[in-house]
Amino acid sequence: MTTCFLTGATGLIGRQVVARLLVSPRVERVYALTRRPRVESVGSTHSVHGDVRVDGLGLPADVRDMLAREVTTVVHLAANTEFSQSLEDARTINRDGTLRMLELTADWPNITRWVYVSTAFVAGLRTGLIKENDRVQARGWANAYEQSKAEAEDLVREARPDWVIARSSTVVCDDLSGTISQMNAVHRALRLHFGGLAPMLPGTDASRVDVVTTEYVGRGIALAALARDVARKTFHFCAGAGAMSLDELLEVSHQAFLRAPAWQRKGIARPMRTDLETYRLFEAAVHDAGSSRVRQALRSLSHFVPQLAFPKTFDTRAADALLGETAPPVSAFWQRMTNHLVGNTPAVEAA
Repeated sequence: MTTCFLTGATGLIGRQVVARLLVSPRVERVYALTRRPRVESVGSTHSVHGDVRVDGLGLPADVRDMLAREVTTVVHLAANTEFSQSLEDARTINRDGTLRMLELTADWPNITRWVYVSTAFVAGLRTGLIKENDRVQARGWANAYEQSKAEAEDLVREARPDWVIARSSTVVCDDLSGTISQMNAVHRALRLHFGGLAPMLPGTDASRVDVVTTEYVGRGIALAALARDVARKTFHFCAGAGAMSLDELLEVSHQAFLRAPAWQRKGIARPMRTDLETYRLFEAAVHDAGSSRVRQALRSLSHFVPQLAFPKTFDTRAADALLGETAPPVSAFWQRMTNHLVGNTPAVEAA
């Protein structure tokens, strides 16, 4: 039987992972790290008060001893996912918090699986096909979040013989319904662009947008924690071949925004796609002469949209084999997601 210890269990993906672990007949108990100041037990889930920013996670000695005796599987999900954070802030949780987890669990004798939940965008500014078994290569990153997660991956690989890396693409909605439970940089970028505050995007003919659903990623991570013969493997929980071209995504999004009365009145044109050099010149011009509102909008995008100018496709063969199927293609949920974002009644789609 498996006893799991999870960090980040109260987050969007973490809740999905816990729910899937609890329905497995192989899971006896789940200990979920939480920053809430009390310990709660619900069924087979037990909340443990602690913080990855503190040495030993701030756990009392008796709790550490209990976990050391019982835990067989670690799933480390806790992360600061803000793209605009400084490298110092990103490292505090994403790199240093991972190091504290590794130090805490180093001598727990019953662990046979240590799952680190990373991001597919540790690939940074690389282009082309990104294979699942590729080690991170320092060719630069679009933001501090990507770099700090890459650094944490290296720590995990060096410290554990039983590591599993789960690299997720960006989550944009709960499931194929397109429902959005938590807004992130993708949603904010869409609203800014279709609000006319950022009329262009960097990209190329090969630029594709790889995003996924919470349901898909949660299912994949739970399987990575429980499946046999997956030690020292990396899984890309990404759309992969099902990613959507940037041009198609802009067109689908534009049509959804056009159906919203608020945007109909504005008559704003679809954002243009341009090369990165031109986009940088546009940013500089706005910085020098633009309104404070537009400058603020572009600053919020500067840590995210440049990634589009470095087209890449994520290999998902190992993840597909683990799940027994490919990820839902982005086209299967993007229109519904955009409708939810702008408040449209979902459009009737062709069969």
